Amino acid sequence: MNMMERPLNRLEYTLGPGLDLEYETEPQTSAPEPAMYETAYVTSHKDKCRAAAFSLDGNLVATGSVDASIKILDVDRMLAKSDPDAVELHPDAVVGHPVIRTLYDHLDEITCLEFHPREQVLISGSRDTNVKMFDFSKTSAKKAFKTLTVWDGVSGRCVQTFPKCHDGAEVCSVLFSRNGKYILSSGLDSVVKLWELSTGRCLIAYTGAGSVGRQEHSAHAMFNHTEDFVMFPDEATTSLCAWDARNAQRKNLLSLGHNGPVRHMVHSPCSPAFITCSDDYRARFWYRRNVH
Repeated sequence: MNMMERPLNRLEYTLGPGLDLEYETEPQTSAPEPAMYETAYVTSHKDKCRAAAFSLDGNLVATGSVDASIKILDVDRMLAKSDPDAVELHPDAVVGHPVIRTLYDHLDEITCLEFHPREQVLISGSRDTNVKMFDFSKTSAKKAFKTLTVWDGVSGRCVQTFPKCHDGAEVCSVLFSRNGKYILSSGLDSVVKLWELSTGRCLIAYTGAGSVGRQEHSAHAMFNHTEDFVMFPDEATTSLCAWDARNAQRKNLLSLGHNGPVRHMVHSPCSPAFITCSDDYRARFWYRRNVH
């Protein structure tokens, strides 16, 4: 199917098609700038926090740690904890603790997490070489119901290569835009780049995040939920850098409040909320209130 003929999914009907540089005029956005977000909740692990994921509907968050534990948190309950009018606005959410599940079945660091798009299933990857699937619909669930051991990848045809895309520096993260036209990448050179998938060209470089140049630790770049902004942590200052996704204009910094490098970030797919995971053992939930 031609990309221009692809039908819009539910998220695109709600938020718009996202980033598209082919429009002659820049669309207006109601999305808040990243510097306007505030910490709504903080959860802690017993070791460095390195992974996180939002459910497709934005109602749940999962975090994973070097201590091999996984937490699943309810977004409404996190918001209720930081809301002075929580009893009136979130009567059901106030009753329970934000952490609704704690899962233990890996033997090493949790490296990646993903929610199933339809079922109450969380999939996790770990340095123990296993991929596990958890059915969190059961309140007593602690262990995975299925384990896949990763031995080797299946060879496939490479359809596109971006050689030395970060000037020889290690590539830390890659992310598709919602329409599939672009790839957002970050590297240890502290630069975030937007690539056109069809041509392999770098269209935009988002610079200025590395206040000391090349960074020591890998970090993830991300779009906000409307793809109007690109976000990336500055390792030296532990602050969030943000740019206009279409023209790379720098936005105000946001202090992330962590005491260690921010190694992973993920934004909600449908609301002004994101999670930061740090080597200070904490995951911080960020939210911008009164924005639709």
